[in-house]
Amino acid sequence: MTVHIGGLLSLGAAALLSGARLASAHDHHGANLNLDPGEPIGGAMKMHIILMTVSFGILFPIGLVLGLKKHRWHVPVQATGGVLAIIGFVLGHAHGGRSFPENAHSKFSWFMLWLLAAQLGAGIYLKLHTERRFNDRARPFVKIAHKYLAALMVVATYTQVLLGVVAWLGFCYDGYMGQCLAHLIMGSSFLAYGIWLLLLVRLATPWLARFGRSPELYDSAMIMVWGLFNTFTEHGFIEEAHGWSHKDLQHTSLGVIWFCGGLLSTYMLRKAGPSDRSMFPAIILIFTGCAMASHEQDTEFSTKVHFVFGLSLVLAGFTRCVEILLITTGLIKSNSKEPNPFQYISVFFLCHSGMAFMSANHESVAAMENIGIDIGTFSLGYLSISFLLFFYAYFLMQLYTDLGSKEKDMMLPTADDGTVYQTVAQVSEIRGHSSDETARNPHVLFDAADDDDYDSPEMGSATFHNRNTPGGGISPRSSDEIELGPMRRD
Repeated sequence: MTVHIGGLLSLGAAALLSGARLASAHDHHGANLNLDPGEPIGGAMKMHIILMTVSFGILFPIGLVLGLKKHRWHVPVQATGGVLAIIGFVLGHAHGGRSFPENAHSKFSWFMLWLLAAQLGAGIYLKLHTERRFNDRARPFVKIAHKYLAALMVVATYTQVLLGVVAWLGFCYDGYMGQCLAHLIMGSSFLAYGIWLLLLVRLATPWLARFGRSPELYDSAMIMVWGLFNTFTEHGFIEEAHGWSHKDLQHTSLGVIWFCGGLLSTYMLRKAGPSDRSMFPAIILIFTGCAMASHEQDTEFSTKVHFVFGLSLVLAGFTRCVEILLITTGLIKSNSKEPNPFQYISVFFLCHSGMAFMSANHESVAAMENIGIDIGTFSLGYLSISFLLFFYAYFLMQLYTDLGSKEKDMMLPTADDGTVYQTVAQVSEIRGHSSDETARNPHVLFDAADDDDYDSPEMGSATFHNRNTPGGGISPRSSDEIELGPMRRD
């Protein structure tokens, strides 16, 4: 379940940048804030939003988790999501009601469609189990592609949702594009950083122990790379810049401190083990938060919004330092099955800081001021969104954990010596043999249904049938045999 967030962030940033260039290629005179409820969007567009939210926002992420656990509901969930996504795509390009200017969200949807087709196609190919009929040399590569396409789908979905909100509100046109992109990309990076830490806290302890690396090594490397990127993109990267403003100087200096601090921490942890920790990534967050909390803006409201963002970063860094202190002194057991509740605090504040920074772009703040919303209501609104996002990420990781627990309860029968029964399909895939060759193995003792059924809750000991039936013949359920071999399902 672990995914390299730094690499995915660069993909998401590239998608946002390319999408912004598509939007800027068209002439739009000023921001088009579509906040007037008098502009109906039409039933087709409403259904487009609902179907895409259900398919890409709910079904596909859950289907991804089910697929990682090879659960029997993986295919039905993904197939349902694919059907809803195709219907939503058609409705989105054939709707009536409000007229939206040509935008990056519409252009990027075609990439999403082809990505979805490739992902579903790879899944169907794998489900056909062609290795049972001939020597399928392409299957291992298709499995790898299917896994990485799923990871890419997560980032692409998030990017498309952001572009959809931008299109809905009419933000990021003309001279607002540069600062809008800066807030969306940097805010998304803090949000992804928080999700990455949640992944480490919830699921990645065995993974870190296996690789023998300090958790902060990955934080430090990600901070160093992102600081280098931020240093050279804050001034004149998207739009031609004339001189250096105080905002350009401050944003670029933040990139420099991220690179320098990340470089220091990465070097110090280059040979560190899982038990070796570092507070430097957290200290970088604290200094960044202090700088943003004192970041002067054009309006008082905008200054307060940046203060909330900076405060969230300071709290994230401070609680992270306290967490590391408690772990290194033994007050928190880092190798326990369930994380200490305090370990979630820094993760949440990082997620909230990302939402707060995305909300601090010029057009969003101006719109809130025009409506008459005060800073308290504004902050609580985005805090609620942060709670929902944190809940959904936690839910998916908890689902992964729960499915793992059930998987242990539903393992194949085990002999007294610890040997575990394996299906022919599983044995063939591991050994590189065909199913027919494996089936002729003298150690094949049992017949069973399709191997995917082993992940089914209904699977039990009664499902297994001895190859030699009472009548001395072969069981009619011989579509897939089970081998008693030296391999384990773990």
